[in-house]
Amino acid sequence: MKTPASLSSIVAVAGESRQHLAELRSGFRSRMATFRRHRAAEEQAALEEDFNLVLAAWGMTDAELLGVISALRLRLLVFLAPALACLIAAAWSHSPVSFLSLACVTPPCLLGVVTTLWRISILRNRHFTPLCHWLLRFRKPS
Repeated sequence: MKTPASLSSIVAVAGESRQHLAELRSGFRSRMATFRRHRAAEEQAALEEDFNLVLAAWGMTDAELLGVISALRLRLLVFLAPALACLIAAAWSHSPVSFLSLACVTPPCLLGVVTTLWRISILRNRHFTPLCHWLLRFRKPS
């Protein structure tokens, strides 16, 4: 980070930061709009009714299904290995750096594990379920 030399440079840096944030916000909104355009309710319903559309959207055929499930199971190990390595390092050394690395590495790894388990579930059951519905399946009934 630059150290400002004068008030004018502080104002210039603040302006650049404001412009950068506006560009980030604009980019995020455009990506969300694109996502919403490509996920209309009728498209979602079609995916839930016809499993072959899911296979086509994911670029696979029915014959490749078992191989893809095996590859996804191996992917689980790829996601778990860094999290477990950081956990072991944090338990062994008790240093702040190891706890910080654990805190930074574990959330993306857990997200990868969850989405991979979701995809395995879809392919094994041969029925598309939206991620949100799949996650809510695990909650306790009230």
